[in-house]
Amino acid sequence: MIKASYEQLLERISRQSSLSREELEKRIEAKRAKLSGLISKEGAAQVVAAELGISFDSQKLKIAELLQGMRKVDVVAKILRIWPVRSFVRKGSESKVVNMLIADDTAAIRAVLWDTNHIALLENGTIKEGDVVEIKGAAVRGTSAKELHLTNTSSIALSTQQLNGVVEKEQLHELRLADLVPGMQAKIRAVITQIFEPRFFATCPECGVKVLQESDKNVCAKHGAVVPIEKVLLTMIIDDGSATMRALLFSETAKELLNMTESQIKEREHFIEKRTELLGKEVWLEGRARMNKLFNTNEFVVSSIQEVDIEQLLELLKSKKE
Repeated sequence: MIKASYEQLLERISRQSSLSREELEKRIEAKRAKLSGLISKEGAAQVVAAELGISFDSQKLKIAELLQGMRKVDVVAKILRIWPVRSFVRKGSESKVVNMLIADDTAAIRAVLWDTNHIALLENGTIKEGDVVEIKGAAVRGTSAKELHLTNTSSIALSTQQLNGVVEKEQLHELRLADLVPGMQAKIRAVITQIFEPRFFATCPECGVKVLQESDKNVCAKHGAVVPIEKVLLTMIIDDGSATMRALLFSETAKELLNMTESQIKEREHFIEKRTELLGKEVWLEGRARMNKLFNTNEFVVSSIQEVDIEQLLELLKSKKE
């Protein structure tokens, strides 16, 4: 089932059928009347689309045109960011997953690669950040934000197409902390109420996973003995009036908030001074909710953070009222 607003469905069906909105709405209302109102407007719109021979699957689309629930979609996009490959065990065997942020001239979206053949193209450098790729046979999933998922039936390859003016940032919905569930991506406006002492840990330079100290060596479970890279983790408590929640800021995001280098963060006096300055500040946070299994509570992993600009916020609230 396609998850889209009534307006999105109307626009898509009208464009593909060449019927006017007025004609479509007549057919949709007739369909609802025939079913005694037991179907929503969105459901009736999809029934009408099927009767017109319109499929929401197996199409080449712009990212802004993607709707949750679509299958076998094709897009051409530029890779803005590739996160480290993560390994996990499923059904007794080791598997991998990697996330990318891709964009075209209409929007940006997170792409999730599950197939090891696709992931190998990133690991060996065949496909890298900045490349334009053609993705075929992907599915659109997600809860609060859309994601493009590639499985072993999908494909990804370098494209010769040039993309100019791509959207540089993923557009996330603004939500309340109380409405978050694990896996949701969101934009949150909240107040910083507490900041804890930073923690430092060593990670593998190849995969970014935390390394273990064995004798006099730093050992990655996947890459063996390595020369680690030190990273910082900053934990704080945020409150948006609906709930309070732990927020986690790793390395670059933590340094962005504090406006300090890692060596400066280690200087406790400087850190305490900056922490005092930040407490009570209202900020915009973007990221993803996840479940903390130890405490059985939600927490928010922050990917970007910036202080709320009061003048811009007033303009935003004014535009929403209008």
